[in-house]
Amino acid sequence: MKQLHEIKKEREEKQTVLFNECGLFWAFSNQQFDENKTPLQEGEKYVTIGAGGYLPKGKVDTFLDGMKEINKWYKKEVADNKDLRRKEIIYELGNYEAWYTGDIEDTLRGLGPGYTAKEVWKVFNEELEKQTA
Repeated sequence: MKQLHEIKKEREEKQTVLFNECGLFWAFSNQQFDENKTPLQEGEKYVTIGAGGYLPKGKVDTFLDGMKEINKWYKKEVADNKDLRRKEIIYELGNYEAWYTGDIEDTLRGLGPGYTAKEVWKVFNEELEKQTA
Protein backbone atom coordinates (compact mmCIF):
# COMPACT_ATOMS: atom_id res chain seq x y z
CA MET A 1 0.00 0.00 0.00
CA LYS A 2 1.28 3.47 -0.88
CA GLN A 3 2.08 6.00 1.82
CA LEU A 4 0.52 9.48 1.78
CA HIS A 5 3.79 11.15 0.76
CA GLU A 6 4.09 8.75 -2.20
CA ILE A 7 0.56 9.56 -3.37
CA LYS A 8 1.24 13.29 -3.00
CA LYS A 9 4.45 12.92 -5.04
CA GLU A 10 2.60 11.03 -7.75
CA ARG A 11 -0.07 13.75 -7.82
CA GLU A 12 2.64 16.40 -8.17
CA GLU A 13 4.19 14.49 -11.10
CA LYS A 14 0.79 14.20 -12.82
CA GLN A 15 0.23 17.94 -12.31
CA THR A 16 3.65 18.79 -13.74
CA VAL A 17 2.89 16.78 -16.90
CA LEU A 18 -0.48 18.54 -17.23
CA PHE A 19 1.02 22.00 -16.61
CA ASN A 20 3.63 21.40 -19.31
CA GLU A 21 0.99 20.07 -21.72
CA CYS A 22 -1.15 23.17 -21.17
CA GLY A 23 1.69 25.70 -21.28
CA LEU A 24 0.98 26.82 -17.73
CA PHE A 25 3.56 29.16 -16.25
CA TRP A 26 3.95 31.33 -13.17
CA ALA A 27 4.81 35.01 -13.02
CA PHE A 28 4.71 37.58 -10.27
CA SER A 29 6.07 40.54 -12.22
CA ASN A 30 6.09 41.77 -15.81
CA GLN A 31 9.68 40.62 -16.15
CA GLN A 32 8.82 37.09 -15.00
CA PHE A 33 5.82 37.06 -17.34
CA ASP A 34 8.04 37.93 -20.30
CA GLU A 35 10.68 35.38 -19.29
CA ASN A 36 8.30 32.49 -18.53
CA LYS A 37 5.50 32.84 -21.06
CA THR A 38 4.78 29.88 -23.29
CA PRO A 39 4.08 30.01 -27.04
CA LEU A 40 0.62 31.08 -28.21
CA GLN A 41 -1.38 30.08 -31.26
CA GLU A 42 -2.05 32.95 -33.66
CA GLY A 43 -4.67 35.30 -32.21
CA GLU A 44 -4.69 33.58 -28.83
CA LYS A 45 -4.29 35.33 -25.46
CA TYR A 46 -3.19 34.33 -21.99
CA VAL A 47 -5.64 33.92 -19.13
CA THR A 48 -4.91 33.76 -15.43
CA ILE A 49 -5.81 30.88 -13.16
CA GLY A 50 -5.01 33.02 -10.11
CA ALA A 51 -2.06 32.85 -7.71
CA GLY A 52 0.33 34.00 -10.46
CA GLY A 53 -0.53 31.21 -12.91
CA TYR A 54 -1.16 31.85 -16.63
CA LEU A 55 -1.88 29.69 -19.64
CA PRO A 56 -3.05 30.08 -23.24
CA LYS A 57 -6.82 30.55 -23.40
CA GLY A 58 -7.16 27.60 -25.79
CA LYS A 59 -5.79 25.26 -23.11
CA VAL A 60 -8.23 26.18 -20.32
CA ASP A 61 -10.60 23.24 -20.91
CA THR A 62 -7.70 20.79 -21.10
CA PHE A 63 -6.32 22.22 -17.86
CA LEU A 64 -9.65 22.10 -16.01
CA ASP A 65 -10.47 18.57 -17.20
CA GLY A 66 -6.97 17.38 -16.31
CA MET A 67 -7.10 18.88 -12.83
CA LYS A 68 -10.52 17.34 -12.28
CA GLU A 69 -9.16 13.90 -13.22
CA ILE A 70 -6.06 14.27 -11.06
CA ASN A 71 -8.13 15.41 -8.08
CA LYS A 72 -10.59 12.56 -8.61
CA TRP A 73 -7.71 10.05 -8.70
CA TYR A 74 -6.09 11.57 -5.61
CA LYS A 75 -9.28 11.62 -3.55
CA LYS A 76 -9.96 7.98 -4.45
CA GLU A 77 -6.44 6.96 -3.42
CA VAL A 78 -6.81 8.69 -0.05
CA ALA A 79 -10.53 8.45 0.69
CA ASP A 80 -10.67 4.68 0.27
CA ASN A 81 -8.12 4.20 3.05
CA LYS A 82 -9.13 5.25 6.58
CA ASP A 83 -5.51 5.62 7.77
CA LEU A 84 -4.47 7.76 4.80
CA ARG A 85 -7.61 9.87 5.15
CA ARG A 86 -6.74 10.60 8.78
CA LYS A 87 -3.13 11.43 7.84
CA GLU A 88 -4.42 13.79 5.14
CA ILE A 89 -6.58 15.60 7.70
CA ILE A 90 -3.68 15.86 10.16
CA TYR A 91 -1.40 17.19 7.41
CA GLU A 92 -3.91 19.84 6.32
CA LEU A 93 -4.67 20.88 9.91
CA GLY A 94 -0.96 21.62 10.27
CA ASN A 95 -0.70 23.20 6.83
CA TYR A 96 -3.46 25.69 7.66
CA GLU A 97 -2.12 26.22 11.22
CA ALA A 98 -5.34 25.02 12.82
CA TRP A 99 -3.41 23.88 15.88
CA TYR A 100 -2.53 27.54 16.58
CA THR A 101 -5.72 29.26 15.47
CA GLY A 102 -8.27 26.73 16.70
CA ASP A 103 -10.11 27.24 13.40
CA ILE A 104 -10.68 24.48 10.84
CA GLU A 105 -12.49 26.46 8.10
CA ASP A 106 -9.39 26.89 5.93
CA THR A 107 -8.51 23.24 6.48
CA LEU A 108 -11.97 22.18 5.28
CA ARG A 109 -11.56 24.28 2.12
CA GLY A 110 -8.10 22.79 1.56
CA LEU A 111 -9.38 19.25 1.94
CA GLY A 112 -12.25 19.91 -0.44
CA PRO A 113 -15.49 18.00 -0.89
CA GLY A 114 -15.91 14.69 0.84
CA TYR A 115 -14.65 15.79 4.26
CA THR A 116 -17.07 16.94 6.94
CA ALA A 117 -16.53 19.44 9.74
CA LYS A 118 -17.50 16.71 12.21
CA GLU A 119 -14.79 14.40 10.87
CA VAL A 120 -12.12 17.13 10.89
CA TRP A 121 -13.06 18.34 14.39
CA LYS A 122 -12.83 14.74 15.65
CA VAL A 123 -9.28 14.37 14.33
CA PHE A 124 -8.40 17.89 15.53
CA ASN A 125 -9.51 17.12 19.09
CA GLU A 126 -7.85 13.70 19.14
CA GLU A 127 -4.53 15.11 17.93
CA LEU A 128 -4.51 18.54 19.63
CA GLU A 129 -2.47 17.62 22.70
CA LYS A 130 0.11 15.72 20.65
CA GLN A 131 0.49 18.58 18.15
CA THR A 132 0.81 21.37 20.72
CA ALA A 133 3.01 19.57 23.26
